[in-house]
Amino acid sequence: MRPAMKEMVWGGRLLADRFGKKIPSDATGEAWEIAAHPHGQSTVDGGPLDGTELQTLVDQYKEALVGTRVYAAYGNYFPLLIKFIDANQNLSVQVHPNDSQAVDLEGPGASGKTEMWYVLDAKPSAKLVYGFNRDLTEAELKNALEQGTLESFLNWVDVYPGDTFYIPAGTLHAIGSGILIAEIQQNSDLTYRVYDYNRLGLDGKPRQLHVEKAVAVVDRKAPIGHEKADIDQGIISPFFETRRFKVDGSWKLEVSPERFEILICVGGCGSIVSEGQTLSVKEGDSFLIPATAGTIRAEGQLTLLQTHVQ
Repeated sequence: MRPAMKEMVWGGRLLADRFGKKIPSDATGEAWEIAAHPHGQSTVDGGPLDGTELQTLVDQYKEALVGTRVYAAYGNYFPLLIKFIDANQNLSVQVHPNDSQAVDLEGPGASGKTEMWYVLDAKPSAKLVYGFNRDLTEAELKNALEQGTLESFLNWVDVYPGDTFYIPAGTLHAIGSGILIAEIQQNSDLTYRVYDYNRLGLDGKPRQLHVEKAVAVVDRKAPIGHEKADIDQGIISPFFETRRFKVDGSWKLEVSPERFEILICVGGCGSIVSEGQTLSVKEGDSFLIPATAGTIRAEGQLTLLQTHVQ
């Protein structure tokens, strides 16, 4: 798939410099690799469907693309969103609601956001925020926000390439500067910003905060010692399951007719073979594998993230 690119005040050039992606500016923060959302549509890269938006594919091919079980559960709504994120500067401290909270706060049709991060690169001393450094009462949290002392309660975690973080809805979080990640999430763009370092947006105005809603949905318990997850054992959430596979030669994937698969190349190069067709693969490429694909093979020296709907 060909991504939709997003300019952000905290973005940079790494998506172009590392992956060779075409970026709109030197403040490019996100590549929406596999996305069917009103705020961004990825498109087919090459072949007879070149340039076709993902939502158009879902509308046209239905179960043949997403799978019988996924279509029965979600219909024409594509349930996942895959991104690469270049945090050239700190992202805002933020939190996402769960599905029921999203509907309560935003109205019918709103979706929550549980996500995970896989770190592809991190500069020396890079850190990110994962929750609070101690349990907080609601009164303590509100006071910290009013007094501007929230930073003293943030749980900053050292980050290294290959680290994985599972971020259920309600978890306070922020990617720190100098980190490149692959993000797998529910198909939602609903974010409540809590704190943004008094930074101005690309339009020169202060970025909007959503303090009241954030306080209503955030988990105030400290996650100390439980921040990182094991990608090789699998990240299993109610919405997606993701594992890492290191291919040395050849690796086979049997695709169930019940659900599509997504493959994200996070290292190396090689090819994907399906029904006699061969597609080249390099780091930074993302593939949507239809539920009717049958058996596919990955060949070469590759590190892949495989994800599908639970």
